[in-house]
Amino acid sequence: MKKKLSLTMAMILLVIHVFSFQVFADPLPEGPVITGEDLEAAAPPEVLQPSEEMITELVQSESEMDTTKLKQHQTDLSATLNSITTKSKSSAHEMNASPQSISTSAETSTYIGYIQQEGTSAFLYPFYVNPGDILQVQLDSPALAQLDYDLYLYEFDMSTGDLNPNPIDYSIYGTHLNNYADGARTLSENVGTKNTTSAPKAYLMEVYGAVGASINEPFYLTVSTSSTYDPFETDENAFRAYPFTVALGGSSIVSRSINSEVDQDWYAITVPASRNYDAFQISLDQASVAAGYKAELYGALSGNRMTRISSDTDKAAVGTGTYYLRVYTTNSYSDTNYTLHVQPILRADRIVITGYNSNGGPNDYPSYAYGRFYRITGNSFTVNGVVATSDNYAVANAEVEVIWENSYWTEGSGNRYRSGTVTTNSRGEFSITLSLPSPTASLSQFLPGAINFTHYFDLCGVLARVTDRPSVNTIDRVYHFAYSIRG
Repeated sequence: MKKKLSLTMAMILLVIHVFSFQVFADPLPEGPVITGEDLEAAAPPEVLQPSEEMITELVQSESEMDTTKLKQHQTDLSATLNSITTKSKSSAHEMNASPQSISTSAETSTYIGYIQQEGTSAFLYPFYVNPGDILQVQLDSPALAQLDYDLYLYEFDMSTGDLNPNPIDYSIYGTHLNNYADGARTLSENVGTKNTTSAPKAYLMEVYGAVGASINEPFYLTVSTSSTYDPFETDENAFRAYPFTVALGGSSIVSRSINSEVDQDWYAITVPASRNYDAFQISLDQASVAAGYKAELYGALSGNRMTRISSDTDKAAVGTGTYYLRVYTTNSYSDTNYTLHVQPILRADRIVITGYNSNGGPNDYPSYAYGRFYRITGNSFTVNGVVATSDNYAVANAEVEVIWENSYWTEGSGNRYRSGTVTTNSRGEFSITLSLPSPTASLSQFLPGAINFTHYFDLCGVLARVTDRPSVNTIDRVYHFAYSIRG
């Protein structure tokens, strides 16, 4: 604790040293009367309030993800429904079925399989989906960096029974081990589709060994069908992500739900070079978090290797480019919509002191020989101000430190400095009150008039800065009034 305190004090003293040099660079007892800016009459700077946005419309667009692997892959399976012996819904070819859960809204089963040679595939077919239902499939590959498995989804032509050789959905991430609560693993591969016909439709799933193989490490293929889902399904992978732009005041999505244990909702967020922020705060509503929902931000490395940048409640550092946001569940699911909120953490580029207060009120600005500055009366001193971006938007939740210095007190007196910290409100405003020692009355000002007075006071400095960006600061002078003598 003592070591931490000493480091903090060292930083403050370093700032104060620079601060004192700037404030007291000129000899104080001399010099002409300086008019200065009159904070009493000046209006506080107009700071813009960033607007929030509720996103109700989502439209998929062409993905920025790399599709090289898709163009290079072609399934070598020749299958038709007419050549397949009648199978049940959970029939599997080259996989073992393991029913997992059945509910009124989703029916789910998990299949276990192996890729025994690089460049070969394992298939699950035919899998029938009722009219109007959606199909969602998740591939959990072995947690081995040297393996790279992909997932493809195909449909059968129900009029001819032939398999359409072109996949209707695909997930072709590269292998990249991320750290999750239950260990390190690569992002799951997910695909999905909706049966928009008026009759049951058959599908085929392919797990392809793009790189490596293992006869000992299995993969797990979880398949779910649902009859209830939100209108934007399916978007099971980053290739199908819904793009949206984040508003400066934050953007929220309230029209989505997680309808099965393998349902994944994906969004693409583009961060422009002209941004006034460097991080996002991503959150879900409390009920969804309690149900096990997660919101995670990913970046796409070369070869579609998805690296996790943050989980919900984490502060996610971002730069220029496109990021991918995944919402999924680790526990239960529901038809109830979740609330997803993405809040830019605006960059604090400017801090302004807008006024002061003490026992003499906020409008006490005398013109002594050293300039027109605010005069502190008493030992309670309040500093008010605002923090904003470079383009003048209010920065909320920024920690501000205010340091007051009276250089007429010696370092060893314990009275030379007073400081405190406070967090800006939603309008970027801060207000902090310091309890000051008594002034030393080192300076005086003779005021002639019908009755002559001499005022005794100290000339002090005030520094306000953003704690995590100390270069963003402002410096001012104030008087600390001691007493006056008549005559």
